Amino acid sequence: MNPAIKPFVSSQDISKGDRGLGKIANELQGSIYGIVCVTRENQAAPWVNFESGALSRELDESVLAPFLVDLSVKDFSGPIAQFQATESESKDDVWALVKSINAKCEESVEADRLEVVFDRFWGDLDGALSEVRGAQSEDVPPGRDTPDILNELVSLVREQTMRIHRLEERLEIVRVTNASNTYTINDPQQVTIGVDEIPESRTKRTSKQDHFIAQVKKLLGSDNVLGALKRTSRVHIIVNRDGLDKAQIHVHELQLLASKYSIAAAIQEEGQGSANQVHVIP
Repeated sequence: MNPAIKPFVSSQDISKGDRGLGKIANELQGSIYGIVCVTRENQAAPWVNFESGALSRELDESVLAPFLVDLSVKDFSGPIAQFQATESESKDDVWALVKSINAKCEESVEADRLEVVFDRFWGDLDGALSEVRGAQSEDVPPGRDTPDILNELVSLVREQTMRIHRLEERLEIVRVTNASNTYTINDPQQVTIGVDEIPESRTKRTSKQDHFIAQVKKLLGSDNVLGALKRTSRVHIIVNRDGLDKAQIHVHELQLLASKYSIAAAIQEEGQGSANQVHVIP
């Protein structure tokens, strides 16, 4: 594909008598791209995940690409499933992988020339891969069940939600820390800030958030709303159990309120985790 590429495959490029682990370690230090060939049979093998983990650590800011020989992305699981995989049966997918490798080279080949070479050799590669698939054992593990896939998706969504929450909290801390408001000291024991000195966009946002919180209290009952944390683009409202039950019942009305004030919100039961939340997104 590209003359600048110097591939290393341990089964072919370690000479008899060499120290295998040392040779692999030396090659990894100079590599910028790693490809892991994954099959239904080996995706759960400890050695695959162990060596992939070592490869990803050595590559650091470089790329680790799982190459799925006889399974699709939806059936791909395990620690290395976090990396963007390539389905070997898809010509477009493999072409995307080839372009990615070429882009990592110090001297990349022009896209048009690269595609001509790829098209020339795709038939040979596809035929060889078909032979590999045909030689696979019939006793390989079956494809993943739908509930398993859905559970993984739910877990990933929850993880992303938590990351977004943490990021929002950090951004809010940075925003407050870096705020350049001018304070006026009227008395040694009194510090005030002029309204004119607060950015207009900030006061409008705060006003919208206050109105939204007030409407939520009316809908859920003031006694059921225990507190509220106002963030840059989100309001986090803490409620008791009755408040959470009402939020689940009136989720449509809450979404209308969120749309009216252009505010995203999370309504969470006090002392409970993210599982006891109602997300309100306009």
